[in-house]
Amino acid sequence: MAFSLASFFSTKPTSVLGIDIGTSSIKVVQLRRERGRVVLETYGAIALGPFAGVEIGRATALPGDKIGEALKEVIREANVTTNDAAIAIPYSSSLISILSLPAAVEKQLAQVVPIEARKYIPVPINEVLLDWFVVGGDGKQGDASGKIQVLLVAIHNETIAKFRSISSAAALQTGFFEIEVFSSVRAALDHGIAPVAVVDMGAATTKFYVVERGLIHESHIINHGSQDLTLAASRALGISVAQAEERKRKFGLSGSANSDQPGAADLHKSLELSLSPLMAELSRTVTAYEARTNQPLSALVFTGGGATLKGLKDFAQQKIQTEIRLADPFGKTQAPAFLEQILKEAGPEFSVAVGLALRRLQEIG
Repeated sequence: MAFSLASFFSTKPTSVLGIDIGTSSIKVVQLRRERGRVVLETYGAIALGPFAGVEIGRATALPGDKIGEALKEVIREANVTTNDAAIAIPYSSSLISILSLPAAVEKQLAQVVPIEARKYIPVPINEVLLDWFVVGGDGKQGDASGKIQVLLVAIHNETIAKFRSISSAAALQTGFFEIEVFSSVRAALDHGIAPVAVVDMGAATTKFYVVERGLIHESHIINHGSQDLTLAASRALGISVAQAEERKRKFGLSGSANSDQPGAADLHKSLELSLSPLMAELSRTVTAYEARTNQPLSALVFTGGGATLKGLKDFAQQKIQTEIRLADPFGKTQAPAFLEQILKEAGPEFSVAVGLALRRLQEIG
């Protein structure tokens, strides 16, 4: 899938490219800043299944050279015109922890954090790239307990090397690599005080992040993703996985039960049965968080390819008391009005790519 918007705009300021390499697809978004506005120039996605010899929508574990091949193809198909890029690192390839440290050591974090990190990281410190940010406590004084909260991020050196190699193979100049959760939050949420949960529905897993004041305070992985819906539908309807994926994308949950299309009612029932355990797990996670922190989540914002399933928002709202929203990352960009509905529907899938490009635009001014 690709759509070029270059012909709608005549000037050519500096453009940037956000690249989200997932397990089932690669998504790219090209943005530029013009007169204070963020302009969407082009976007595209390519399924990785065919590169692994499996169906579209299935999770893959491709080597770097195959990913590079797919990336070059989607860049070509989407008519990308810049090599200034930012790339997301999968959450599964990282470790994120919150350290509680004495406020007195804030000026010595460069020495203290690597020592403390050994308690949380199961490999030698010299095998990972460490980064950290103070996220709690009021600076020099710390919080009431005299502590500061430090967000620790660790990525294995081999992962960084793999993504650098992919970037190089696609002839990109990559400004930074960022763990996907930070990119997704930047694109999916507005700045607010009340805690919000981001629910990222990928092909193999669903990730749950709690964000408060723009900072990630906790995260969980639920081993249930959008490919599980397809596989269950394939079994229930007695059709191929490829056919099940096609019907899932076409009909989803929206009106399928009343459709006169053959098998639509069975598809609807299968999707509901497959989604119910995930919704129950999300509901339990929300309840546990609220009980532990004694504060309610203001909303659950769904992102990721799985969140584009038709009818998902209404179904989730029936199962979960907290307000459900779908991410609208393209809402932070300017694009032709006739594309508004298309971009709104596709938006959740492109949250990470948009978030990367937004940060890169900010960096280059």
